[in-house]
Order: sequence, then structure tokens, then C-alpha cells
Amino acid sequence: MKKIIIIGGGIQGCTLAVHLLKKNKINNSDLLIIDKNDRPLSNWKACTNIISMPFLRSPSVHHMDVNPFSLEKYSKQSDYHKVNHFYGYYDRPSLEMFNDHCDTLIHDLNILKCWHQGNAAGIEKHKGYWMVKTAEGKTFNTEKVVLAIGLGEHPFWPEWAEQSCKDAASIYHIFQKGMPELDRITLPVSIIGGGISAAHLALSLSKKYPGQTSLIFRKDLKVHTFDSDPGWQGPMYMDKFNQINDYSIRRNTIIEARHKGSITKELYLGLKSAEKSGKIKLIKNEAVSYDTVAKKLHFKTGEPYEAKSIILATGFHSSPPGMEWLKNTVENENLRCAKCGYPIVAPETLEWEEGLFVMGPLAELEIGPVARNIAGARRATERILRAI
Repeated sequence: MKKIIIIGGGIQGCTLAVHLLKKNKINNSDLLIIDKNDRPLSNWKACTNIISMPFLRSPSVHHMDVNPFSLEKYSKQSDYHKVNHFYGYYDRPSLEMFNDHCDTLIHDLNILKCWHQGNAAGIEKHKGYWMVKTAEGKTFNTEKVVLAIGLGEHPFWPEWAEQSCKDAASIYHIFQKGMPELDRITLPVSIIGGGISAAHLALSLSKKYPGQTSLIFRKDLKVHTFDSDPGWQGPMYMDKFNQINDYSIRRNTIIEARHKGSITKELYLGLKSAEKSGKIKLIKNEAVSYDTVAKKLHFKTGEPYEAKSIILATGFHSSPPGMEWLKNTVENENLRCAKCGYPIVAPETLEWEEGLFVMGPLAELEIGPVARNIAGARRATERILRAI
């Protein structure tokens, strides 16, 4: 019998694990992390690596460790201070240093000892404990379960791209399973999307394939420092949010607060500079179909455009993750969900049911617009620790 099982070993689940172990809330032998990958943060590293992201969008105080200044301290101890690994006014850390900091925590706390590679497939409540089943046939009993599931399993494909993909092997989603090596794609290449992943990828490919890369986006590029206003990090906006009793209004508030599909100023300037030097074409238009024979994109307006490879950077579905295998648990335990399908949980502890906690996207009706990012992981961890 485990004391706690965390389902999901990304930034969210590992942040909770670090805090549980560092604050002596639990021993390694009593903690289990179930994840489909063989190592912690695998999906995070794969996604950030493929788009060649040099710096995080989050400030330096947002990371997995307990002490907010841990990353800054780590930079000095590890000689990262000799080269500038912080960017801009908010000291946004380099991806390299952030990942090394994470790996150091995982190593020092022996988190791999708590690791089980597998796909969670069901949760059943019994008297005094929960039973977690995996698709591989394993069963684990535990006092408490934390759902730390991300959106990474469900990349969003526009309808036209989904249809075209059935007929062609030249259209991909940047976060799909089996994404080919970018060194092997056929040129010219077009990236579809106007957000931060699309911009990072476009700049990276424009350096690799100058003059053979284009970025296609439906609306004007939006520039914001963060993916939501910094006021959502604290009481400035959250106090009012917490007073909203209607979960449909909370959902709309979250949607309006997020700067979805936005990019940072340095990315915008980088794209414009690359365009000016002829390395990239920036095209504001909406793709509606793809001719798989002629290898041409058709737009809502204007002439078709040659694209022998298309890479979608269109984000993820907005539906709550994990519900396909949580469906029976929701029905059997009469778990409350809002109209949007997301859990309604206890505000103070993020409990969906006694001993069943949520964090990440599943907690956003309580945590707010920052729930999915690193700041949200830290905030959710604080609340869950109150009940453990």
C-alpha cells in the first residue's frame, strides 16, 4: 500500500513530488509516480527541444524546487553565471539551465526510485484506499491519488489538416507521436500557427533552411510577455476570481485572461528580422485545404502556396485530459464536473473526492489561468500539501 500515487510525471507531478520529499511529508518508498514515459519530464523535454526554445517564458522564481530563489542559487553554484542564462527584466532562465536544475532535483531526491512506467487506465475507490489500474495490467493500492495529467496527449489538428493527413505523409503536428527528424523534411516547409511554439520553430527552421521556411498565421501576431497578466499570480485578480460561484463564468474568465497564441517581444522582433533578411516568409492568411498531389496550400483568400512539408503548431485540444479513462470513476463516485467538463474540487485542497486530488489543467477552475504552467504547479502543490 502506497501513501500517495501521482499520475503524471511532468512538471506538475514532479513539482509536487519534490515538495513532498523535501518537506518530509513522505518517504520515497511510500510514493509512486505513474507515467507513460521511462523518465521524468520526458514530454516536457521533447516538446521544448523540438521547437528549439532557448529561454522559458516564466520568470526565474518559477521552477520545481521549494525555495523560490533555488534556481538563481543553482546558477551561481554551477557556473551558469559565467554566461548569461537569464533573459530580460524577469530573469527568464535558459532551457538548458532550467532542465539541469530539474535533473539535479530528481537525482538528489532519488525520484526514479518512485517511478513506474505505465499508462493509468482506471481508478476505483475502496474502503479506506484507492486502487489504480494500468493498461499494462498492473494494480496499485494507495491512500491518496493526485491527477497531474497534462494536455500533451491531444494535439489539435484543424479539420482541413486532419483530412489531408489521411492522404499525405507530408503534414505533421509538432507535438505528435512519431514526428520525424526536422533534418529529413522535404522543402519548402510551412509552419501553421501564430503562438510561441510556432514562432520558436519558425525561427529555428529559418536558420536551418533560409528562404525555404514560412510561417502562416490567421490573425495579427500578438505580443505579450507572459501567457496571462502577472496579476493572476496573486490576489490582484485571484481574489475576485475566487468570489465567482458560477463555473461557466469562471471558465469564460480563464479563456479571456489567457493570451492564447501570443508570443514574446524578442520572438516578434526575431521573426521580423528574419523576414527582412529573406530567411523566412510571414504570411497572414487562413489555410482551408491542402492539395496533396500539387503540394500546395489553399487559403481563404489569395493564390495557392507551395508547401512540400507542413508542420502544425496549433496547440492542444481544450477538453479535460484523462477523461476517457476517468469516465467510470466520475460516474461511480458521482464526481462533480462543470459544464465545460472540468472537475469541481475543494478550493482549499483541490480534492475532487476524499483522497483524490487534481493539479495542472484539471485544477484550473480553482487555480485560474496559470494552472497549466509552472506557477500553477507551485500553487496547486501548496494547496495539496495542506491535506497531506
